[in-house]
Amino acid sequence: MEIQLWREILSPYEQAVTELVEKFQHLSLEHRERGLYSPIEQVTGRVKSITSILEKMKRKNIPFEEMEEQVEDIAGIRIICQFEEDIDTVAAIIRRVSDLIAGRSDMEIKCIKDYIAHQKESGYRSYHLVIYYHVETLNGPKKIQAEIQIRTMAMNFWATIEHSLQYKYKTNIPPYVKERLANAAQAIIALDGEMSSVRNEIMNAQNSSLMQRNLVMDILQNIENLYQKSNRREVEKIQDEFYRIYASNDLQQLKRFHQQLDIIAEGYCAQAVTSEGWDQNL
Repeated sequence: MEIQLWREILSPYEQAVTELVEKFQHLSLEHRERGLYSPIEQVTGRVKSITSILEKMKRKNIPFEEMEEQVEDIAGIRIICQFEEDIDTVAAIIRRVSDLIAGRSDMEIKCIKDYIAHQKESGYRSYHLVIYYHVETLNGPKKIQAEIQIRTMAMNFWATIEHSLQYKYKTNIPPYVKERLANAAQAIIALDGEMSSVRNEIMNAQNSSLMQRNLVMDILQNIENLYQKSNRREVEKIQDEFYRIYASNDLQQLKRFHQQLDIIAEGYCAQAVTSEGWDQNL
């Protein structure tokens, strides 16, 4: 198979990875912009290398004409979550999106591989969804497969190390290394369990931080707008008061200041509209 043909084959997969990563990143951003906790911590994607594809085809005796059908992970998306509970949330979102658009466009779920409920013998744990995804090409629409892996940060750390060892030893990892990997896998399970036990406290802290950030951005935007419409000295007083409250690290006081500043900003907007009306009548 010539290089030119490989490029032609892999191009739609590269397009799919770019689009899917953008979709999930936007979903995470949308949660945060609404002041909501995002179950998605990080999203990455890759197209399997030609060498990896060939190795998998050789290992599983897959003929070239069946490559795109049987190699389900040529396009791969990895979604990293903070907590194990978030994995179910992300999977539910994907299932809901798939149900909404099934039969029309975009994506549909082919199968689910739950390696969390059914951990691999090596200790590998992750939640996989194989999807069909539609991309537009110069030759028209093309339906391809992509694998979405959803896992916690701890699971991803273990899987990354295990993958490196598999690459080094191929399929012949020494027994003592396998034993240590298995022990590490149990430690990962314990770690995820401990993190889940303090999940509410961590989420509350993160939500408070996100709320403070959004308040600060709104306040600074209001101050900047007031600078265009109000007396400079008055705006400087407002800004000084904001910095004083911000330094106190009192979220409730910051909320009250935000509300009061909104009222002041609305007042100046009303004055500007009235003044503009007078100008037009003169």
